[in-house]
Amino acid sequence: MKTVFLFLTGILLFTIFPSQLFSQCAGGIAPFTITYDTTVIGNGNGSYSFSFPKFNPSLGTFISADLKSVVTLKYSYTLENQTVKDTTFKTKILRTDDISSPALDPSSVTALNQTPNVTSLIPAHQLAGFGPNQMSYTITNSVTDGRLINFMGVGSIIFDYETGSAASVQGPIPWLLNFTAVTDTTHFSITYRYCSANLLSSDLLFFTAIPQSKGKVLLNWRQAAVEPNRVYSVQVSTDGITFTTLSNVTENTSGVYEYSYLNSSAKKLFFRIQERNISGEIKYSNIRMVEFDQGTKTQVNVFPTFYTGGSLQVNFPEKNDWQIILYAADGRKISEARQNDVYNAQLQVPGSLGNGVYLVVTLNTRTQQRQTTRIIVQR
Repeated sequence: MKTVFLFLTGILLFTIFPSQLFSQCAGGIAPFTITYDTTVIGNGNGSYSFSFPKFNPSLGTFISADLKSVVTLKYSYTLENQTVKDTTFKTKILRTDDISSPALDPSSVTALNQTPNVTSLIPAHQLAGFGPNQMSYTITNSVTDGRLINFMGVGSIIFDYETGSAASVQGPIPWLLNFTAVTDTTHFSITYRYCSANLLSSDLLFFTAIPQSKGKVLLNWRQAAVEPNRVYSVQVSTDGITFTTLSNVTENTSGVYEYSYLNSSAKKLFFRIQERNISGEIKYSNIRMVEFDQGTKTQVNVFPTFYTGGSLQVNFPEKNDWQIILYAADGRKISEARQNDVYNAQLQVPGSLGNGVYLVVTLNTRTQQRQTTRIIVQR
């Protein structure tokens, strides 16, 4: 007996089933949610690109970005026994989903779903038909770690979504399997969960954070009603979640305040004002985000991206110190190399590496420039 995987055009990937996060805000209040979604209909094998708006940090404290994909696959196929004997075959259908995005680096969301085996006795040189049948499942993944910063700010997040449908056949060869009909419906969505901030009183006229030249940020806020002994704390964060205090400013008679901050290396910063009155009551302003121009980005070239053997060649945009790491699609580190003062390098790929999608992460250890390149291993 021999097991053969017959792929339409799909790729067999690793399977992960992340858990859903159920967080509560202060006082046991359920988080607020914002959901964006889209639906595509395909032929079982496809490559799509989805774009969703980022989370606006001024809405409150960002808790999680929850991805969800609801899939329905409908299929029919025929299996021909090409041997000279009546033979028993076992067949099952496999479906792969691969969701990748720079916001998810260095991992991606991958899943393999399959049907139970169907056992059939097919006479010699006869053709048996199967279906129409249906496979339905749901994939979930919740981002709650440091990658949340990738989901915040202005603009959009791009997701690349690849699907593959295949059949597994157990039985003596020769045989011939043909899909006669395959359609799928994929409903993909992202839900932002957040806790509303305890905002400052309505007499705070405005709070702005304006980037200036050479990494400088100018903060301004104005209070209409002056209150003796009130203190404002200027706070900054690199992820929009954990804030540190830069300075404390006491109430003045004008109600107008200004603070200048000099950024050293961060690409993105979040600012807010904490207000504490004489009774100890604390309130917060809306969060303001500032992104800094990092200049022209240079590209690292990794090839071949469709890997069939040998080593991977990596060409760098400048002569420098580089770190190269090969990850599996589920985030496992496969191999790592470090090269100093080079323009290019080679990364040895373990001979035992299975077929699938992998990620090559390159890091300039001096400038911290980082890039992720997806490769497909097929040997």
